[in-house]
Amino acid sequence: MSRLGVGLRRIVQLIEEGGPFVQGTVVASGAGAPLPVGYRVAWRPGHLIEGASGDGALDSALQASAATALAGEKPAESCLGSDGISVPMRRRSHGVDVAPRTLEVSWLPHVPEERLLIFGAGHVAVPLCAMAATVGYAVTVVDDRARFATSERFPLAREVIVRDFVDAIQTMAMTPWTSVVLVTRGHEHDETCLAHVVTSAVRYVGMIGSRRRVKVVHDRLVAAGVASDALDRVHAPIGLDLGGRSPAEIALAILAEIVLVRRGGTGAHLSRGSLRP
Repeated sequence: MSRLGVGLRRIVQLIEEGGPFVQGTVVASGAGAPLPVGYRVAWRPGHLIEGASGDGALDSALQASAATALAGEKPAESCLGSDGISVPMRRRSHGVDVAPRTLEVSWLPHVPEERLLIFGAGHVAVPLCAMAATVGYAVTVVDDRARFATSERFPLAREVIVRDFVDAIQTMAMTPWTSVVLVTRGHEHDETCLAHVVTSAVRYVGMIGSRRRVKVVHDRLVAAGVASDALDRVHAPIGLDLGGRSPAEIALAILAEIVLVRRGGTGAHLSRGSLRP
């Protein structure tokens, strides 16, 4: 630990480890504040803040601010008194108007790459893979049929796997930065895959099918011991109601729902909201 908190070598190490963390840097420091400009802290979910000031209240506030920045997945700022209480931001363009004993901290979240796992390599999976890759998802496509799961059909996929669904899903990390789409050719495959992911940490899980098919899978899993409230998080039938019919339109509806869940949108028409300057 350097006199400016967490060293750059440690920041690089955290980046290389690949897990989510937040880097905080003091960008303004009022007279009598406990930390100087340039002081760095780092926070990982489930851990205490690294580079702690030694003051319990301030360190708790720093950790809470870091958690908020990570949840938003975008750079953020906070202004804290030396007692850890949030105060209004006062820093101006030249950084000369900082309240005494206050810190202004800039937060930079580092989050893992967003992954999309598509189980089933049929007609909907092809445009879904292409669209998802275009908006930045690392896409993996899985199917047990070699003639469907090919790099020629999925040129933008990060990985195309020809393997039994159960064998494949058991080897995959299910994280909060993972979305899972089940578009297999039969409800027995959907049921098998869903049983493995429904209680995992994935951000999104959706399953294609009619309401009748979805109910069959739901009832069978409940009978097998899966909690009904765990199944409530499954988006099924999958996607937003865009009125689409073609495979590409259905894929668009699925991706729109994935993005909505990730970003916390409403799905409302923007044109029908209040106009802002």
